Amino acid sequence: MDILTEIEQNLVKSGSLFEAEQIILKGVLELGQVIMQNFLESLDRSLKSQAPANYQVINKQPRTLNFIFGPVTFQRRYYQAGTKKREFYLDQQLKIKPRRRLSPHYLMMMAKIAQTTTMRNTADILNLVFDSGITADSVMHAVHELGNQVAKQTQAKEHQATPRHMPKNLTIEGDAFMIKGKKEAGQLTLVHHYRVYERVANQIINRHDFLSVGHQGRLEARLSDYLDRHYKLAGQTIFLASDAGPGYEPAKLLSLVPQGAHGEYFLDRYHCLQKIEHTLGRHNELAMRAIKAVRHHDQAELTIILDTYESQNLTEKQADDLMRLRKYLQRNWRYILSPQMRGFKDIHLIGSVESSHRAFTYRMKKQGKSWTKQGAKAMIGLIEARMNGELQASLNTILEQLTVLPRVAQTSLLQEMHIRTGEFLRKAPTKPSIGAVQGIIPINT
Repeated sequence: MDILTEIEQNLVKSGSLFEAEQIILKGVLELGQVIMQNFLESLDRSLKSQAPANYQVINKQPRTLNFIFGPVTFQRRYYQAGTKKREFYLDQQLKIKPRRRLSPHYLMMMAKIAQTTTMRNTADILNLVFDSGITADSVMHAVHELGNQVAKQTQAKEHQATPRHMPKNLTIEGDAFMIKGKKEAGQLTLVHHYRVYERVANQIINRHDFLSVGHQGRLEARLSDYLDRHYKLAGQTIFLASDAGPGYEPAKLLSLVPQGAHGEYFLDRYHCLQKIEHTLGRHNELAMRAIKAVRHHDQAELTIILDTYESQNLTEKQADDLMRLRKYLQRNWRYILSPQMRGFKDIHLIGSVESSHRAFTYRMKKQGKSWTKQGAKAMIGLIEARMNGELQASLNTILEQLTVLPRVAQTSLLQEMHIRTGEFLRKAPTKPSIGAVQGIIPINT
């Protein structure tokens, strides 16, 4: 009986739509395994005629790969190549690494799921769906391998020649966040993040994110190269924003503006107002008044409010915090002016880079998560590509390069597959059980 006939007969006997769906799914998965086994073994047979003249067949050996439709065990020829070298010619032609048990599509699914949840959860999800015995370590290795290659793909695409154009309200934002390292308890690693985008009718277009684990200088060089390759910026006004923290001071951001362009720096309002609330107290009436004064850019009113707060019975820590707030506001006061106050009517709120951290921090922070430098780079490479809308294309390119089908005569391969498919689809009848066979092995002979 063939698989399709068995599916039909079982469907007739099914008692519910759920059971019918299960029967079809099981049958389709089995059929996929049969077809893939047939294809790989037919390919191995076709490659025999293409093997170098000094390749001699030693034997056939099995190998199992996990595909999304289940494990497939297939036989392939083992060759003696010359006097020393031995290899599986099919594996070599398909570029399948020794001891690898996961198909390219399976690796892709691992990488895509792992960027949204932990390695252990990724393994659990895949095992729930496919029952394939995947471990968290397997997921981690896949993320390391593919994440680093995706990061290289992202940077390679940034270097591709594209027509340069004059942007609409080009904006550059910068910020950083911390993740926990694995080497020492409490060790923190700084991740730098720049975002470039255009703004048209209050809509963000042509957004591109740049991230790096450490090495802010290299990231800035990558950003500058991207600007040079994609935009005509001579005579243009570029809008810049950050929280003015270490490494992201106004002068630092303004230094990113190419020669011939003009830069307008804005202090990120969110961080500024957050500092006021943190210093004066979230529910303090003076904090509300201070925030209003900042929004109206009323420095005289703000000074009165801060003096009023200082006149209260402050602790030493509160006094120190207030002094730091005064210096921060004084240092950045001219950058607090909103775009509208400066005459840029088409520019509204600036500060999307802060919220975009969430795609990274939700995956890489809290819940006791810690990262090696290699692991952090790989994960950031995957998420960065997803944020830039390039993850799927990058994975497709990488996985197609990892496993390339060799060119064989299509006619003979199709004929071989057609013949062997008929053999595989016919299921051998189940032999009746004869029970346990009793016997004895003498030990004194």
